[in-house]
Amino acid sequence: MSKQQVQCHVDMSNTSEFLYAHVDLNGVQVGPGDQVLVHDPITDISFGEVLSYDRTATVSKAGIFSRLWVYLTARLEVTMLYEVSFSTTRFSKAKKYPRPAPSKESVPMKEIAPIILNEGVKV
Repeated sequence: MSKQQVQCHVDMSNTSEFLYAHVDLNGVQVGPGDQVLVHDPITDISFGEVLSYDRTATVSKAGIFSRLWVYLTARLEVTMLYEVSFSTTRFSKAKKYPRPAPSKESVPMKEIAPIILNEGVKV
């Protein structure tokens, strides 16, 4: 894994319209498996603030095998997001969600016979 230090520009926002943190690396392309460590970052940002500052970052380039591994496993992990939804409707045919409550008219009522105990509990 090769490492290099580069200058970076960090933009952060925590407002009612936007919530983001972007890092622009000067002259470095980042690929699958690469790691970026921003030195001395500002992590606390109050509501309503927008920050923009420059820092130094260390970029660790991944080797060919870790790049291939991340590329293959990322394709599998994306499929977990297909069923994510914040609505009450599920689009999958596998399970019915939410399950409708049975109505009294659609379920035939069976006669329920009471249970009668002839003997009590013996101690």
